[in-house]
Order: sequence, then structure tokens, then C-alpha cells
Amino acid sequence: TVLQREGSVFPRSLLFALPAAALAALLVQVRAQAPELAEELDRLLSIGAAQQSQLWTAAVGVLSALITFRVNLAMARFWEGTSLLHQMRGEWFDSVSCCVTFSSASLSKRREETLNFRHTIVRLMSLCHGSALADIGGTIPDECLTIDSKGLNEETRSHLKDCMEEDFKQVEAILHMIQSLVTANLQTGVLKIPPPILSRVYQTLSRGFVNLLNAKKIADTRFPFPLVQVISFLLLLNLVLTPVMTSALFTKAWMAAFFAFLPIFGLCCMNLICAELENPFGSDPNDLPLDYFQAEMNNCLILLLHDSADLVPSVDMKRCLLDVNAIREGMMPSAPSDLRKSMGRRSGHLSQWSTARISNFKEVLAEEDDVMEQKSEESKDADRPPHLFREESPNSEVAEETRPDGKALADHGEKHPQLGPEQIGQGIQHIADILCEIKEAVAA
Repeated sequence: TVLQREGSVFPRSLLFALPAAALAALLVQVRAQAPELAEELDRLLSIGAAQQSQLWTAAVGVLSALITFRVNLAMARFWEGTSLLHQMRGEWFDSVSCCVTFSSASLSKRREETLNFRHTIVRLMSLCHGSALADIGGTIPDECLTIDSKGLNEETRSHLKDCMEEDFKQVEAILHMIQSLVTANLQTGVLKIPPPILSRVYQTLSRGFVNLLNAKKIADTRFPFPLVQVISFLLLLNLVLTPVMTSALFTKAWMAAFFAFLPIFGLCCMNLICAELENPFGSDPNDLPLDYFQAEMNNCLILLLHDSADLVPSVDMKRCLLDVNAIREGMMPSAPSDLRKSMGRRSGHLSQWSTARISNFKEVLAEEDDVMEQKSEESKDADRPPHLFREESPNSEVAEETRPDGKALADHGEKHPQLGPEQIGQGIQHIADILCEIKEAVAA
């Protein structure tokens, strides 16, 4: 990362620091070859008095204080900018998520209208979020895509085009369309929710728009020009005076050059970093990745169109831990052993669920699915009465067949006798008893 060129301020800082270092080395050579000229220069500039007093330290301190103030302000603007973008995305996604949830009740009876509403609001919100990023960033990368904007009907696309031609703000126009869409579907019955609860959607849309305006405030409000002018003037003054001071302190050229290079390079780097961070929106390498924010928003919105988006979550009462102590032990496998003993027969689940951490939750679910599938196959095999099927042996064409009492009916190759009505009745009764036992075992 030290040698990375993209986004680095080193090349531009070197344009100021290297000439200062060369000037310091040149002045040391001049002092060595022309002592009389050096003494005259020291007398005119009062270099000795400046070295003995705190004047030089105070002059450099003023510049350092101004740059420190600019650094703190630039970091605050940068952090506030990324926070506002995340808050805007969260508010707008929450509004669309609420609309999709509120429309789930009408999905069974009015499926086509409900799907039309969902796909429309998802496309409009993706377009609104992308337009907002383009508005605060000035330009937006080509990788910043929206969700199937061509899927909107002709009237909607024509209205958006007219708004752009008449120099209306596209974000405000799309937000108004979203609110109109929500209101219209409330009146038609697609959104079966009381109006006071639906008002949350309008509130989240409004809060997201306020976050957008606060982000635009950062983009539109620059660092005050008088402060920039003072800092630039002091940096240029320091660029000339620092080599003069270091050449008077050191007799070796490389020492003077090094100590002239170091402070100027550091101050220039800090000043250029401030210029990069003061406006975090744009297409520069150090700006916020607007295309990434748009991709994240699109991914979240597509989730709402998934087939299982209306799934109502629940637990499996046969598998989940109901005892509070068992749940705690499952979360903390290093708990004392006496706590494990107090959990009864459900403690056998703990070794299985104690490994269900977030990092390996997928693996645990996959193992659980395999176990449940195996148990399901075993239960199907157990439901089949053994005397109703004949199993083929690899060494004989006809395998041994059993009666309801489980005894062998005949040897291999022996002719099977005919069963009477009493034996058939006993077999049916035996089958009924086996099914009752299986039912009781499953219920237990």
C-alpha cells in the first residue's frame, strides 16, 4: 500500500518537497564555498536570532494548527457523507419492504395486481436510489445499474423523460410517483393495512429524502476559501524559509536536505488529503464507491421479489430447545457439566446445536437436512409390513417368506401353502397392531 499510486497524494507532495530539499543542499554548498556571502545572508535575514528565539516555531505552529483544523473537518465531512448514504439506503429499503409485506394478504386473491405493484415499486426505488447517487456525485459510473428500468410501462417512462427535459429533479419526481403508487394501491385494496400503519411508509420515504438533502449539503458546501488561501500562502512561505533554516543548522548537505524535505512533505500530504476527503462524492479514487452502494441496494430490492419473500418463519417444535437452560447451554458449550445434567433428555441436542455459530451455520443446516432425509427414509422402510414383501436373496431366486407370527413359512424352493380365512384375519390384525405401535412411537 505504501507504493500504491492510485489515490495517493505522494506524487503531488513530492513536487513541493523535492525542490525544497534541493535548495537546502545547494545553500549548504554555497556556505561552504563562500563563507563571506553566508555571513552576509545570515545578518540580513537574522537567522541566528530566529534560531535562538521561538519565532520560527510559532510561525510553523500556526500553519500546523490550520492544517489540523482542516483535517478534522474533512474527516467529519467524509464520515457524515458515508453515514448519510447508508441511512438513506436503509430508510428507502425499509419503505419498500413494508409495502411488500403489507401486500402479502392480497397475494392469493389478487395475485396479478399484487405482483404488478411489487415489481413497479422495486424498479422505481432502484431508479430513485441511482438518481440520488448521480445527483450528489455529479456523475455516476457505468457499472451503476438499475433494476430493469425498461420494464416500466410507456406512460411512466414518458413522464420521467418529460421531467428531465423540463429540468425537474428526477429524485423528487420518482418519490412522488412512489407515493402515488402506494396511495392508489391502498384504495384498490392491494395494500390491506390500516392507514395509520401505512403512514410509516411515507415517513421512511421522507427521512430517506432528508438524508439525501444532507448529503447534498456536503457536496454543495465547500471548505471556506479564505482558510484555503491562508494555508496555501503559509505553505509556499514555508517552502522557501525551511531550506534556509536547515542549511544554517547543518554543515552536511544530505542532513539539510532531509530535514527540509520531511516537514514540507508531511504538511503538503496532509493538506492534499484534506482536499480529497472534504467532498466524499464523485469519481475520484478516494471518493465513496457509489456504484457499490447502488449494487447493494439492487441486491436488497431483488430479495423482495424472491419466491420465498412471503415466507412466515416458524420453529420446529420437535427439534427446537424449549428449556431456557438448554438454550443457554447450547449457546455456551463451555458451561459447567452440572447444568448439562439438569436438562433431562433434551441435553443430547446440545452437542449438535452448540456448533451452530454464524460462521458455520450453512454447514450445520446442510448436515441437519441430510440427517432428516435419512430418518425419513428409515421411517418409510419401517412402515412396510415385512410379511407383505418377499426379498430376493443373491443365492436363490425366491427368498424366505414369513407368516404374521414371524416364523418361516417354507424353505427355499418349497411350495407355498394356501392361507385360510382365520390366518388372513390374524395377519390383518397383526398389521393393525404394528401400525398402532409405529404411530405411538412417532407421537412419543
